Amino acid sequence: MKTKRWDLTLGLGVLLITALACNFSASTANISGLKLGKDKAASQEASSFAPSDTVYAVGTISNSPGKVKVKGRLIFDDVPGQTSGPVPGLEETLELPSSGTATYTFTPPADGWPKGKYKIEVIMMNEEGQQKDQKTASFTVS
Repeated sequence: MKTKRWDLTLGLGVLLITALACNFSASTANISGLKLGKDKAASQEASSFAPSDTVYAVGTISNSPGKVKVKGRLIFDDVPGQTSGPVPGLEETLELPSSGTATYTFTPPADGWPKGKYKIEVIMMNEEGQQKDQKTASFTVS
């Protein structure tokens, strides 16, 4: 009986050492929320904006044991006269020391946002730049 316990203990010890040597990570870091609003805290969520409105996006990063990069970008979804895809120049990457919030401000151009459907995409990456999570929120400009 003692031999079986010793074998089990030795096996678990080898497994633990191997996991640590391979830089094992059981992190469950994720984007737990993405809110859009008309104020910097997105205290009241919104999904419809006027052409002159500034759009704020707040991504909440949870369970992050270390540094993460969080990229936010505005995307044309269905905007007449515009090609679907990221809006040039409206992308920003923020670095967070751990869990927290990443806040993005999208200011309308001088002649206002064109009417249509948009998306804001938030991507969380580890320090090496590998994507770990992604959330998207949609809104309209009318």
